[in-house]
Amino acid sequence: MNKNLLSLDKISVYQFSKLIDLTFKMKEKPNKFKDSLSGFIIGGMFQNTSFHSSAVFQVAVSSLKGEAVCIKYSDLQNKENKLSQLSCQCLDRWMDGIVIETSNHNHLTEMEGIVKIPIINFGSDCFSPCQALADFFTIKEHYKDFTNIKLAFIGNQKNICHSLLLASALAGTYIHIAVPKNNEPEQEVIDLAKRKGKETRFNYKLTQNPQEAVSNADVIYYSYLSPDSSSKNEKEFHFKNPLLSSIKKDALFMFSIPSEEREKNLQNRIPSNQSLIFSQADNRLHIKKAIMVSLVKEKKREI
Repeated sequence: MNKNLLSLDKISVYQFSKLIDLTFKMKEKPNKFKDSLSGFIIGGMFQNTSFHSSAVFQVAVSSLKGEAVCIKYSDLQNKENKLSQLSCQCLDRWMDGIVIETSNHNHLTEMEGIVKIPIINFGSDCFSPCQALADFFTIKEHYKDFTNIKLAFIGNQKNICHSLLLASALAGTYIHIAVPKNNEPEQEVIDLAKRKGKETRFNYKLTQNPQEAVSNADVIYYSYLSPDSSSKNEKEFHFKNPLLSSIKKDALFMFSIPSEEREKNLQNRIPSNQSLIFSQADNRLHIKKAIMVSLVKEKKREI
């Protein structure tokens, strides 16, 4: 794998497959890998307070006998809220790897040009590679062949859409994307997915009609964050009829972010055995452990 994981753009089909396989091994036999980060120090910076990202980071590093150090995201920035080169250089000397969740993907690409240690994107405004990898690992637990399923993405979170599109290309999965007007994935990402998908049986379709997307889908991925929108087009994306009436009876449901409110809302709408929301949460831990083991391999810090 490439030194950093900022997106899925530099991961090959082979590397994608190997990472999924490694995650299965680490999940099934955690004791075999329990010392994988022993002696390593990993820094974690989260711009938006996120229980899931912060907790998963600390648990993942600790379970591999590494040391997780949480750093204020503001310490990465100067008075103009731009990335501080000095702060990055210090982290490069003190850490063995960096985990970041940010609303400014440019900070990741800028940091990539400054530090030598591995950088892992836990989620940015453009991409969420760890989440997409974890979700495809979850799909793999239920469907052994990625190429024989239809994945429907319903929502307006472009970072999730981008990463699922690229993961689908690497896996050879047919993904039908339904997004509201003006929320379409960037053409650059679509073109990249097409290039990566030449090795697999990948195919995709883009629509503004969520009912069309969920029709005959094996897995429904719901990633919509504006339930109070008054737009007619937006209302079609709400998780209720008529959207639900178009879904297969045995379809599995995935969601971008676990929440108590969403889980309560789902209890009366779909059978609990068809919701993968907690499997997704668990597998984000497992995939991030596999990613860190794959990227953080040697101590480069100067102290």
